[in-house]
Amino acid sequence: MNGPPTSAATPSAPHRPLARWVARLDAGPPEFGDHRVTGVVNDGAERTDARSLPLFQDPAWRRVGLTARRGDGPAVPALALHHPERDTAYVELDDYGRPLPASTAGAQLVSRMEARWGVPPSDPDVLRVLAGESLDLRHVLLHRLADETEPPPVLFHALPWAGLEAVAGNVLTMLDAAGPVERPAFELRHWFTPAATRLAGPLAVLERGLREGREPAVLRREAATLLTGLLAARPERIPGATTRRLALLAERLGSQDPLLRHTARVIATRLRPDRPDRRSPSPSLVLRMDPVLPAAARTTGSGYRTTVRDESFELRADHTPGGRVRVMLTVPAPPGTDEGAWTTSREGLVAPLTIRTPETGTARLWIALRERADSLLGTLELYSRPSRLDLVADEPAIPFTALRNVPATDLVPSLRASSAATQRLWESAAAALPAGHPVPAALRLHRDEATR
Repeated sequence: MNGPPTSAATPSAPHRPLARWVARLDAGPPEFGDHRVTGVVNDGAERTDARSLPLFQDPAWRRVGLTARRGDGPAVPALALHHPERDTAYVELDDYGRPLPASTAGAQLVSRMEARWGVPPSDPDVLRVLAGESLDLRHVLLHRLADETEPPPVLFHALPWAGLEAVAGNVLTMLDAAGPVERPAFELRHWFTPAATRLAGPLAVLERGLREGREPAVLRREAATLLTGLLAARPERIPGATTRRLALLAERLGSQDPLLRHTARVIATRLRPDRPDRRSPSPSLVLRMDPVLPAAARTTGSGYRTTVRDESFELRADHTPGGRVRVMLTVPAPPGTDEGAWTTSREGLVAPLTIRTPETGTARLWIALRERADSLLGTLELYSRPSRLDLVADEPAIPFTALRNVPATDLVPSLRASSAATQRLWESAAAALPAGHPVPAALRLHRDEATR
């Protein structure tokens, strides 16, 4: 019983389960005595999100707090739902199938929020009560709010950020070689996913890897994943003290590896809006390609080039009158293999490129990088859209092996946009990867397309 809750439609009934799983309790008024779990999880539909069960579409359900126990487990104050007409109650369950803890004040707060789900309250008293509730309750409530509404960012400050700051502090200490560190007392787990994904997990793995002396290539991969998560995080959902600590961590990681430097600078700028240089332009590598070329380019029939740079990082696009866009990304060469260097994997590197258009939203391509003197260069051939095309290259380059969780079908568009020389980089990477990796599978799909 794990995994985040899935999205649900706008509620027609104000009080429905927050957790993914519920179980029926024995009969009796919810305000009297202990209640025992008598039903199976989700009435037997364990693979279904409890919030979407037809049972809870009835607006008569009311949010309550009661004392519940399961089997021989202890009786605990828990979050539940009660149907006064049927005299039926269901208790919400945590990831281990236990009643989800909630104080009386916590259950009342959930009821208030459900009554104002579109614009939940966020005054200081709300934050005080929420911060005092169990991690399970905070997680499911904020996850549901983030999934179904646009809640006030300050609500996410009730998550246990002090524990995350301590883990980040360990990483900073080890990166600065400032002395030994102890194993963190707080396990980050999934508690922070309502506010930011790909943050707590990579940070915890990086901290443990540094503490246990893992290989530099593994550490670099986790550092890149962490920076990718920080790049997508919404700073307003993270307390100021934590953002400052994470900005410092990003800068330290960038100083360890030139390939991470650009992403680290973008993150530090976003997480430190109060710095004296806050009015300076963002170092973000973003190019906007308009569908209509400038007049000079149209009259001469020549191409139109746009370029953006950040130190040794460069994103360039050549837009021709025929509608073709040739994208070129240049990044620093990876570090050497000297002792202490953050090395890369032998199969080579690939850089993410985000494409944004008003019609299709956001898409992602991957640019295979080839060595060139003191830098790496990657190219893609695109066709412009009828409207504006934005290209963003802020994410760090990663080893091909890090694409292991990307479906092969999602990699095929990158192969379609690759030249013959670039495809050879993909083929070399595929030869170094396991047969079941998405990169070899994507190459097979692309070849099948070409033979149809």
